Amino acid sequence: MVDYESLMREHDALTVLAARLVDAVEPDQSPPGPALAARDALSALLMQHLHTEDSAIYPRLIGGNDAAAAAAAQDVVAEFKDLIGDWIAYMADWPIARVEAEWPVFKTATLDLMRRLGGRVRRENELLYPLALAAAHIPLRAKPEC
Repeated sequence: MVDYESLMREHDALTVLAARLVDAVEPDQSPPGPALAARDALSALLMQHLHTEDSAIYPRLIGGNDAAAAAAAQDVVAEFKDLIGDWIAYMADWPIARVEAEWPVFKTATLDLMRRLGGRVRRENELLYPLALAAAHIPLRAKPEC
């Protein structure tokens, strides 16, 4: 079972990786290598993390007994419902040759996705994870292995 502390550590790691990607695309033109390396590192953790949330956190909140928590989770799901699909499309749509040829468009697409991802992380940190913890849908920390 996923726990609050692990989720928060993953959010911290995602935030660091997203900041690296933003830093890599900030120049008006840059070699694509650092941006693509940052993007790939972020993608590996992001896909696993979003899957965990969407399969283990959101269903518990939505299906739980707390109507306010269920409504909050449904609002976040609605707000960010396209994020995973948009991330997958972004990864597929931006091979190195296109990044090199269309850097300003890549930069804009990247910054938009990072803004949306940051919004989801903030909403989860400030609202959903505390609700899931309070409702005992997730434990504070992982149980020690014996």
